Amino acid sequence: MVASFEKALKDYLKEKSFNVKSYFGEFDKPDSAEVLKTFLPCVMVDFVESKPDGLFREEATFSLYLVHLAFSKQEDARKNKDYALLDFIKNVKTTLHLNSIDGSEPINVTRIKKIFDAAKGTSYMTVYLLNFSVLLNDNDHTGDVE
Repeated sequence: MVASFEKALKDYLKEKSFNVKSYFGEFDKPDSAEVLKTFLPCVMVDFVESKPDGLFREEATFSLYLVHLAFSKQEDARKNKDYALLDFIKNVKTTLHLNSIDGSEPINVTRIKKIFDAAKGTSYMTVYLLNFSVLLNDNDHTGDVE
């Protein structure tokens, strides 16, 4: 269920014109994180955990890393990028919150938190973490379990 939902989530976000990729620990050490400049702002999807609710349902928790870089040293330009990133976060949240994807129950955005905001090389990287939980239903099962 989780793999199917994650694929559908990434496809759904791409359909809504977001740059999307899987998260593979890039921000465990943010100073060495590499992100393609042409791919920003972007949403990086990470499955965190699931709690079974019977055989055909589970509550899954995901994290989305929302990333942007500013390449100007001018404070006004960097602040405008910050505002653009806040609009981006709002758009991602609005796209997800209370929507169903791949037969899931409505998505519940539970937290948005800035996890990194610092100079990185010749740019300034800002990363927000958006957490959500969702109840997944296995719509592919073929009958009752005895």
